[in-house]
Amino acid sequence: MYGSVIKIRNHCFDKGFLSIVKAIVPVISIGNLAVGGTGKTPFTLMLARIMRDLNIPVSLLSSGYGRSSIGEIIVVSQGTLRPEITPEEAGDEVYMHALSGLYETIIANKPKYKSIDHFSTPIVIDDGFQHRKIHRDIDIVLVSKKDLTDSLLPFGRMREPLASLNRADIIVCTDDAPKEAFAPYMKSNALFCRTASIMKAPYPLDEYVSSFNEYSHCEITDPVMAIAGIANPERFLDSLTKNGIIVKHHHWLKDHAQYDTSMIEQLCNEALEHQCSTIVFTSKDAVKLQAFSSHFASKGIHVLGIPIFFECIEGKEELMSTINRLCSPFIQSI
Repeated sequence: MYGSVIKIRNHCFDKGFLSIVKAIVPVISIGNLAVGGTGKTPFTLMLARIMRDLNIPVSLLSSGYGRSSIGEIIVVSQGTLRPEITPEEAGDEVYMHALSGLYETIIANKPKYKSIDHFSTPIVIDDGFQHRKIHRDIDIVLVSKKDLTDSLLPFGRMREPLASLNRADIIVCTDDAPKEAFAPYMKSNALFCRTASIMKAPYPLDEYVSSFNEYSHCEITDPVMAIAGIANPERFLDSLTKNGIIVKHHHWLKDHAQYDTSMIEQLCNEALEHQCSTIVFTSKDAVKLQAFSSHFASKGIHVLGIPIFFECIEGKEELMSTINRLCSPFIQSI
């Protein structure tokens, strides 16, 4: 039943039976086939870095999943994070984007298309593959080896079948799955890229990694407790262990978890029970924890955010060339 509904919906958009809104600036959609945990946020940040390096101003349009606010919220305007905006109002992932300093404008709205006319620079749409109401100039879809064997909702985690990859202009594999496995579903002129995750040095809660160019190895010598409120926490654990961090205990929370004093107290006690004086969080969690810095300190617990970014290791030159051609009218002179 779910698959039939998706097929009919896509057919209606393909044939023009359902209307599509077109922006006056280039639109790049970043999405996936599966539900959560595919790396859309780190990939979007990577793409924004690439566009910055090409001197192309970029903006972000997102639904701001998990945010407390309703309707449209302007998070970044003219390259500046609005000081009254909180992580709860913007949503944790949108706030991460805002802190990066990479964007001219960031708007969160649901449905997204209602804000499409508010941009004057090229737009990146976060989680946009299924949001077909908006015309996109480039459709980027992130895939992984899990997608090759998974099932459609509600029996699996797939929002669309692999056949939907024929709508994508760029396929980005986030693990070591072979290109040949996806080739039967790709259109003939689609670009195939591959990314790898890279961990930067940890940072305290009152800071945020704003340098996206130089990567360094994490050096944490004491055993830690790892906490993550993301869709795929095992990927976070894998990154920690690969970088030599000894994870003595971990606590996984639901994706976009909200923190309060009671939960912080519980997590602190849990860390102390396992003799961990250091807690490491994902960057997505860390943006929501600054208000609790004194509480951690009172317990003698050192808290660090662990930034994990994507780097394009296959197809980067072709990706940059594609973006450059699309956005060439917006390139700024140095």
